[in-house]
Amino acid sequence: MNTTATKSPSAQGSALMTVVVIGGIVCVITAAMLLVSSNSLKNAYGRTDWNKAFFSAESAVVWAAQKAFDSGQAAGTTRTNSTALGTLPLSALVSITNDPAFRGAWVKVQQPATSMNNVFIITASARINDKIRTIQTQITTRPPSLVFDYEYFLNNWGWWWGSSITGQGAQRANWDFDFRSGPTVNGAIYAANEVQQNEVAIQNISTMPFGGLAGSDITNLVHQGAPRVTMPNLLDFSNYIATAMANTSSNGIWLGTTQFVLGVQNDASKPGIYLAGTAAKPVTIKGTVVIPGDVVIQGKVTGQGTLYVGGNLYIANNTTYANGPDFSSPPETMVVTNRDNWVQQNIAKDLVAYAVKGSIFAGDVTDSDWVSKCYNYPGSGLAVVGDESHLGMDGIAGTGDDNIPFLHPDGTTSTWYDDDGNGLVNANYNYSRDINMDNTRAAKILGYPTDGSGNVVAFNQVATDNMGTLEGIFYTDHAAAMRLAQSTSTFHGVIVSRNEQIIFQSQLTFIYDSRVHSRYSNNPNRFINLGLPWGKPLAVNSFVELPPDATGL
Repeated sequence: MNTTATKSPSAQGSALMTVVVIGGIVCVITAAMLLVSSNSLKNAYGRTDWNKAFFSAESAVVWAAQKAFDSGQAAGTTRTNSTALGTLPLSALVSITNDPAFRGAWVKVQQPATSMNNVFIITASARINDKIRTIQTQITTRPPSLVFDYEYFLNNWGWWWGSSITGQGAQRANWDFDFRSGPTVNGAIYAANEVQQNEVAIQNISTMPFGGLAGSDITNLVHQGAPRVTMPNLLDFSNYIATAMANTSSNGIWLGTTQFVLGVQNDASKPGIYLAGTAAKPVTIKGTVVIPGDVVIQGKVTGQGTLYVGGNLYIANNTTYANGPDFSSPPETMVVTNRDNWVQQNIAKDLVAYAVKGSIFAGDVTDSDWVSKCYNYPGSGLAVVGDESHLGMDGIAGTGDDNIPFLHPDGTTSTWYDDDGNGLVNANYNYSRDINMDNTRAAKILGYPTDGSGNVVAFNQVATDNMGTLEGIFYTDHAAAMRLAQSTSTFHGVIVSRNEQIIFQSQLTFIYDSRVHSRYSNNPNRFINLGLPWGKPLAVNSFVELPPDATGL
């Protein structure tokens, strides 16, 4: 007989309950997993929106910084432009980028009356969905180049050879800086490559080749491998011409009470100018002034401003301030408080800069002594420097990459380095073409001395090597060649060049003028707006993130 096993009703109910419970647990777990997944996905999108909001705000800041750079307007009372006020067309940025994210951006540019007219505060916010980020930066447009932070700056090999050289401030070279015979350096030394003695790095010698504060505090004052500083390029004067012509009653040159250059020297037949000041009638230079040709200068100078020279600057004799500071106690060797006080006390006294597109020559360039010392001197005279055809990628003659071709941005390959940015392969300096003050060159200089028949006089009747005192800020992106034959030679200010051949007689002293240091460039109480050449379009002074601000969105 066969029998078949069957489940009781109670057993079937128990199994069904187990299935329901397990199913419920699976549903709960699935729902939890979906919730976690959804939250994770939402958080991921949130993080993306959070980051994108920051980058959108940052892009708006960059756009507004360009607007500030282009504006060039002076601050009187505090000026504010913003997208909320309708004075900054953010729609232009949207059309440029085709990014709808910028429709959720807001930006404000302020130019405070308490700051210099090239200082701007930019605040920007951006919203991506429900995420808002706000950032703020302070910028300075066209800031004076950092090369003016040094009493002696060379965009090449720096060299101080002589125990009777004294520096009262900082000095810098965009390559090696070589010292010999123990000069005195009361300030910092910066070299883009090495600080040396006779072309041997100082870490390989036991005795420092310089004395003074730098010699006693090498750790804090001597810097090797420092970044190279950008030299201002004076190829294009258009910005400086626009500044000079914006107010010709304030920008110009006076002799006594007579203004004879209104912003720019516009005489095409005589693009140069001759300037000779006396204690009774000094040459006054105010604001930004542009002279397209050569300038010959000597004597007393007063005022505050920058003279832009399209040709060469010929310093014919001692050139000093009529109402300058007292440099008997060098400000850079003072404690910080006293140095700041010195700057404040001299804020209104004479301070004149010379920004030279050509070269700076001091002394009588037609004298045989000048030619032998500054032009034909073996190894360093101008006759053997200036060639750009085989400098290599670093742009410094005498380094390991000379004669090694490298790839240029335009796709060509050569050993040429355009040192001065003029687009030409320059050769070594040529005396007749680049230096000599002959009758043809002199005839193009307004006010150059003439004889009784109206003919220009020889340069040796105008200039002398028997000189030695220069006051001012002297800049050129070419050569500074000087024969200073007085027993003691002194610079009060700054000398910046690409190639240097300063031949002095017995003693040479550099004393830095602290009033032009960038440490004061954002302090309206200590800033003197000379209109110095700028190396970079803008500088970022600060950059912070603020709490989210949706008021303008």
